[in-house]
Amino acid sequence: MNPIPPLKNVITALGLLLLAGCSTLSPYSTQTKLQLTLVSSERLNPDVNGRASPIVLRLYELKHPVAFENADFFSLYERGKAVLAQDQISSEELELRPGEVMDLKLSVAGTSRFVGVMAAYRDITDTQWRYVITVVPKQITRIQLVLDENGIHDAAEPIDKVDDRT
Repeated sequence: MNPIPPLKNVITALGLLLLAGCSTLSPYSTQTKLQLTLVSSERLNPDVNGRASPIVLRLYELKHPVAFENADFFSLYERGKAVLAQDQISSEELELRPGEVMDLKLSVAGTSRFVGVMAAYRDITDTQWRYVITVVPKQITRIQLVLDENGIHDAAEPIDKVDDRT
């Protein structure tokens, strides 16, 4: 028996993988997707000397946003899974550096309706450390969030509109 699969089988397998990849990236796909761009300011998360610092972010896929919106920072950060209980579908943690732009293309679970963004700012009392994105089922939701010394805000919203520092 030949240990190397025939070329035809290899080409067929690669073709199937490419087709599967195309279906997840296609704008005609029926999956729920989020194209999230995170833009960090050069003044992101200042330390006591005013020097910008990297920040840890958590993204939570949620069925409902209420528990996420009502929880305090430390409960979410230390016991997020327990606090969000039935609402959390999945979560991901990442780090963003000052001046960095991060483009994320995420496939969201069919039962997810919201993505909660939580940022571990040094000064959580004076910053907007959480943000909720509503995703549209079976469509692509596109949003650009800016993270600066004041917190997280939608790049499309006027800054003076964003004043909920919970």
